[in-house]
Amino acid sequence: MPIVFTIQEWLIVFACLVLLLCVSRIHNLKKSIAQGVQRYLSPQLILLMDKKSMCFNLKNEGSFFVQNIHFDDSEVSVADYGFEVISILRFEDINFLGPKESVQLGLKVFDKGRNFLPEATERIFWHLVNVSFTIGMTCRDMEGRYMRFIFSKQGDHFFSEKVNEGAGESRLPLK
Repeated sequence: MPIVFTIQEWLIVFACLVLLLCVSRIHNLKKSIAQGVQRYLSPQLILLMDKKSMCFNLKNEGSFFVQNIHFDDSEVSVADYGFEVISILRFEDINFLGPKESVQLGLKVFDKGRNFLPEATERIFWHLVNVSFTIGMTCRDMEGRYMRFIFSKQGDHFFSEKVNEGAGESRLPLK
């Protein structure tokens, strides 16, 4: 003998399914809101190449202060008079960057032996326009949490490859 459900029983099953779908949707919305709030509270830093001034700028697009900004040394391979030259870019640290503020980055160029190259520092900017490279950066937000950004230059623009929280203070060694 087959089991027969009444209309009331089918309505209860249907109501339970709708309730489960609603609870699942509410959970997803809560998660989305939490991610949006976290994204709002995180620093939103943009690295730019200013071709007019021939310099690099760091811009804080976020609504909060960023402090203790430290850039890792970046190894770059550029062509100079047909020869491939490997140079190390070192950006000066920044103590403090306010919301909607932009700052010009100080840059020094070193060779593989860590010798400062003042002439290369003055003329390397145009060599970097068409070269792809990455720049690692750590900073602290207002609450003292460390953040790690990896900026990757592709074409004329920098893209933030990844952002990690709790990166620490240490200077990373060159690869």
